[in-house]
Parts: sequence; structure tokens; C-alpha cells
Amino acid sequence: MRTTEAQNAGILFLALDTYGRPGGIQRFNQRVIAALAEIAGEKGWKRPVIHIMRDGEADIPQTASAAIRAFGRRRLDFIVRSAVAALNCKILFLGHINLLPVGLICKLVAPRIKLVLFVHGDEVWNDPAYRRMRFYEPLMARALSRIASVSTFTASRMQKAFKVPAETFRLFPNAVDDIDRQPQSSGRNILTVARLDRHDRGKNIEALIKAMALLKRRNVECVLRIVGEGSLRSELASLAHELAVEERVEFLGRVSDARLAEAYAQARLFAMPSSKEGFGIVFLEAWLHGLPVICGTQDAAAEIITDGVDGLAVDPGDIEILAARVAMLLAHPDLAAAMGRAGAEKVRSRYLMRNFKGNLEKIIAELP
Repeated sequence: MRTTEAQNAGILFLALDTYGRPGGIQRFNQRVIAALAEIAGEKGWKRPVIHIMRDGEADIPQTASAAIRAFGRRRLDFIVRSAVAALNCKILFLGHINLLPVGLICKLVAPRIKLVLFVHGDEVWNDPAYRRMRFYEPLMARALSRIASVSTFTASRMQKAFKVPAETFRLFPNAVDDIDRQPQSSGRNILTVARLDRHDRGKNIEALIKAMALLKRRNVECVLRIVGEGSLRSELASLAHELAVEERVEFLGRVSDARLAEAYAQARLFAMPSSKEGFGIVFLEAWLHGLPVICGTQDAAAEIITDGVDGLAVDPGDIEILAARVAMLLAHPDLAAAMGRAGAEKVRSRYLMRNFKGNLEKIIAELP
């Protein structure tokens, strides 16, 4: 986008839940809003316009740097007002694939507007276990100028399913906030942090519980601590009971930020051998707390983690290897600490807010 045009550029961002409930996509949306506001302020552009479909007005923070409006249950109002706002905008960012039809309506109303879609993971994999691709979406996706994907893994899965040209995609990793503390590990705990909803079965927390049974038989002293809440909790608790490792598996539920930081400080390593990560932001957070991480080999996490350097990648179906990798990190605290430091260095060089903002600026700058 040429500078003379950019000075008058209007930016519209359409999102689903953003401030009204916790979650990875919600935090991502908040970062997009903050980055767009900062970019617009630095370049002297108009304030970005933010329309959030599901949040209520009480959820929205007071800010003068972005014009944020929440629509709650007023879906038709959301669509109509977004189409009207598009008339005065050069770029429309879509926060989720479910908003693609609204984006197309905006494009029909304002044909010159550029559409950019953020994609996060399983919502665009066309995997029936998570979300099937709608029959109309591949055709609608042709209207997109760019698709900003949090990982190459997710971009590849979407390209295969939607038949979108490879040149449409741009890598746009997630980010975390740095922490002002010295990481320290004071225990032999294994920590995992995940929502335990029905659709999160692919986090493979049950594999960790099965690994705990092997570690118990081998007299490896450790405790698995699970942070998170959801319908899978009772099922996982039953598995721990069945395997006679209740005393080695602690369910902490949903915790405060302070309690979570304490759990990190009491852990030796972080493990989540997932097969459904579109990126794996929990690994970045663990690294900042000085922990090595164990991830799965079947999703985007293996793209983020360098096996043997800042963590270990394990097939979630191989419980023997999973248990062996956990035991190795417990037995070699110096190695675990070195991996944690390497991970923290990676986060601070690639995955902080300044990187997120810079990548967003690049996408905006290259739009014709």
C-alpha cells in the first residue's frame, strides 16, 4: 500500500468473542486490536474500526485508540453495520473463518476493499473431529487477498482443503507478553495447561496419565499437575483411578495468574503431547518460565519447538517414549534448565508483541 494512500486508509477488523471470555483466539484478537491501534497512531491513520460479534458492551475496555463496538446477540446489526463501515475502509481483517460470509458481503458492497483472514488451527483443517469445511467456503476464499496463518502446518492443511493458492498465505505467528521475573524450578512436577472441553481430547492429556503409571512402576518420583477445567476432567480422573495413580495426578482446575505462576515455579518441565495444536502458545509461556517442553509430533508444535534443543517432540501414541523423555528431564535438571533457557531466548527473539506488530505491518504494507 503506497504511503499517500495509507495515510487515508481505514482499517476494519471483524471478530467473534474477544474480551467476553478467555481463550487463545480471544487473546490473539486483543493483540490484533492493540497492534492495529498502535500502527494507525504511528502512521497518522484513522482509528481502526473494530466490530465484535458476540461480546456485550460491558465486556469492551475503554480505549481512545480504536473504535470498538460490541453487538452481543444482534447478528443482523453486526452484518449491516460492518458492511456500512467497509465503505470507508481499505482493508478488512477477519478474525475467524466463520466470518468469511460477512467479509464477502462487505466485499460486494465495497469491491476495492482488501480482505485478510486470520487462521489459527483446526477450524480450517477440514477435520470432522473439530470443524468440517462448509461447502461454500473454498469459493468465498478466492476473494481473500491474504491469509495470515499462525503456522506453516495450518497453512498447509488449509491450502490442501480449500485449494487456495500458496502465494495467498503469510506466516503470522502468535505472541506472548514477556515476564519480569527470574525463572526457577523448585520441584519434580510435570505441568500441563489446557482447557478440558470435549473438543480438546486431542490435547492427549490421557497420554500423560498413562505415562505416569509407567513412571510409578519404575519408581520415578514425580507428580502430574493439570491446570484447566472442562467436561473431560471427570474422564481423566477416572483414568487416573483406574491406573492407580491418583496420588500422582493433581487437578488444579481453573486458576488465577498468580497461582499459575506458582505452578510453573514448582514444575521441572511442561508437557502436552497434543495432536491438535495450530500453533502452541502454551509452550511459549512455559519457556518464559524457564521450563523445557514436551510436545507432540503430529501438529504445529513440532514446527515451533526444536527437538533436543529447547524441548522434546514425542509421538503421543508412544507412551513408552513419552515416559522415557519425562524421566530423562527429571533425572537431568541441568539439561532441563538449559532447554528452558534456549526456549526463553527463542520467545524473546521471535514471539513477543513487537514481532507480532512488525509482522502485521508487513502484511498491511504489501497489500496492493
